Amino acid sequence: MGESKRRQSKPSASRPKTSNSVNPQRKKLFIGIALSLLFVAALTTLFILSNQPGEEEGMKYPDLQKVQAGEVPDDFDVANQPMLGDPSAPVQFVLFSDYKCSYCKLWAEDVLPQVKTEYVDTGKANFVYVDMAFLAPDSVLAALAGETLYQMDESYFWKYHDLMTERQGDPSKQWATYSFITNLVEEEMPEVPLEQFKEDLKSEKYIKNIKRDLDIADKQGVEGTPTVFINGQKFEYPSFEEIKAYIDENVK
Repeated sequence: MGESKRRQSKPSASRPKTSNSVNPQRKKLFIGIALSLLFVAALTTLFILSNQPGEEEGMKYPDLQKVQAGEVPDDFDVANQPMLGDPSAPVQFVLFSDYKCSYCKLWAEDVLPQVKTEYVDTGKANFVYVDMAFLAPDSVLAALAGETLYQMDESYFWKYHDLMTERQGDPSKQWATYSFITNLVEEEMPEVPLEQFKEDLKSEKYIKNIKRDLDIADKQGVEGTPTVFINGQKFEYPSFEEIKAYIDENVK
């Protein structure tokens, strides 16, 4: 566009009149301007479309600022949280986690398997998961998808949790999109009624539960993830050695 404008000039007063045929140079100039305008229009259209939720993404990220979850319970509300193990076990682990938290991924891969083997699988403890979706807008969508699956069948939740942990993307990018999550469920979890899942996710059917969990985290003084409570005692990113030492000393 810039070069085309520099080439424009008004006819000189002394220039003889021409016939109705278009001067070749002016014709090239007009074509160049037209093509430039078309190019700019195409770029503008692409920009507008890319900034709207289209068929690929399917939905906007939920906004927890607009959600009222009601009264916050004094405890962890474990009856309404995903749980592994015996509910009546003498030890209870409660994990606050965010799917976009890189340290949560490390803890889930390095420490959680030991906790399961040593305590959960042996009936000594149960393990409760609580969403703390605070790091990014797609943290909320990832948590909402997990809650939606939990409400459908608790076994769906744990499989989803493991898959999302395994395939965690770059924390600096919004990778937990609607298309990423629904494709993951469709490809790796064929047992899930996909259309029902998509419908419930898009309608944000269980968004109050995500806000309630965040309110519980605030009330319990959780400042970051992963945070683990063992029988009510708070630990931040505890190693398995710390966990074992605490249980050995305090649980008889």
